[in-house]
Amino acid sequence: MSKSHKSNSLAEISTIFGMTLLLTLFGVFVYFMVSANKKSSEIKEQLSIDILFHESVDESTVKMMEKKLKSMNGVVKNALYVSKDDAQKLMMKHVGEDAFEILDGVNPLPSSIHVNLTSDYVNPDSAKHFSSALLKGNQHIISEIAYNESQFLEIGNVFKNFRLIMIFIATVLLIIAILLIYNTIRLAVFSKRFMIRTMQLVGAKSYFIRRPFIFRAFYQGLISGVLAILFLISLWYSFTYINPNIIISLSSNSSALNKEILDFTIVSSGILVAGILISVISTYFALNKFIWVKSEKLY
Repeated sequence: MSKSHKSNSLAEISTIFGMTLLLTLFGVFVYFMVSANKKSSEIKEQLSIDILFHESVDESTVKMMEKKLKSMNGVVKNALYVSKDDAQKLMMKHVGEDAFEILDGVNPLPSSIHVNLTSDYVNPDSAKHFSSALLKGNQHIISEIAYNESQFLEIGNVFKNFRLIMIFIATVLLIIAILLIYNTIRLAVFSKRFMIRTMQLVGAKSYFIRRPFIFRAFYQGLISGVLAILFLISLWYSFTYINPNIIISLSSNSSALNKEILDFTIVSSGILVAGILISVISTYFALNKFIWVKSEKLY
């Protein structure tokens, strides 16, 4: 094997290795963002709105309202009917049975529906709009719609700021990754600058010169993306080995498992596409520098 062939192989391996490392780090951060966003949605959906009904409203009417709320996909995550007796048992559990002794066995608690909104609607404006729309035309059965507005506002602001910070960090990491990959590829192209000039001297057009480099960049990006995905899978298995409860939780919940697989597929596809695009585009611009450079500047 010739010395130049060895150096070209080493340059190609170092380029793939550098891209793989950067794509893996970026993939880990993106996957962390996806997981954090999922967790924030779960926390948001724990906030509730309580729909309280008039004393005279019968159980069948309340259950019809519960069924209506459950059909509001995309707005209502869950709706749970709480009867007067259930409300009394819940209250006694929290404050003790003595609280009802002074009422001589009378249960003043109304029947209600405990509503959890989807994460997109967990903000004061959406909660207010939901409450107003639900109350309109139903004042004869609904006595009050209660929720903690300050809690809705606070949790909305916290996760909004968190999301903006994560997007900013992800953007900075992506720019750094692109610049590092570009510099790595530019150095690889730099080592072939005299070959490029020789091709120009024998009459090769710029698109003809670019073609083999672009093809090589495509394969380098593809290989780097695949290797980065394999590294991510290895990291995920290592993490689950340390925390086996994750596997137990996913195996007992098929919807959570499917969501986890979908999230990982999306992240992996993004890494693969990003690896190819960054490699090809970086190679294209790196080539331009040496295709149009003057001969005296090649040395």
